[in-house]
Amino acid sequence: ASEGDFFNPPASDGDFFNPPAEQAATTEGDAPIILGDPTPYEAPVPEGVETVSDDEDEPPAANLAPAEPTPMAKWNDEWQTTLLQRKDDENATKASHVETARDEIAAFQAEREKRREARMAKNRSDEQDKLEAIEADLENDNSWQRVVKMIELNQDSSDGAVDTGRMKDVLVLLKNEPTRADALAA
Repeated sequence: ASEGDFFNPPASDGDFFNPPAEQAATTEGDAPIILGDPTPYEAPVPEGVETVSDDEDEPPAANLAPAEPTPMAKWNDEWQTTLLQRKDDENATKASHVETARDEIAAFQAEREKRREARMAKNRSDEQDKLEAIEADLENDNSWQRVVKMIELNQDSSDGAVDTGRMKDVLVLLKNEPTRADALAA
């Protein structure tokens, strides 16, 4: 590439976006730029063809008889009717299912709330019974009776397990005879 292949840059280092003063004076305001002819294009009318104006009051098809629908148009109309009927049936079925579901959910919630209330009442009564039993144990003078309540006396013995029958008998004896328990404790 030789130096003659390229254009030289402009001589002035002026503002690139603002045109020089001599160009700015020749432009006429902010008039829009229109490309092409502003009038709409009308195709030339070939010879022997009669032109029809859209301004006439009488339609040219007044003398034509209405055309009978084609078999495809009949079938399309029937199919649209069938689809509309199916959609109506589907919407009715859907509405009934939604209503049934709402009723079932309401019944389920009511049953669940009833079970919850019953469970809460049972828990309250069990807690009250336990608190009364604890209070009765604290008022009882025989401390061995509380000890016997804390252990399980009806445990099944398994093979090779330590025999705790004698200890159970002693605890039951101390529980049933408080005078002997007081004598042993002293």
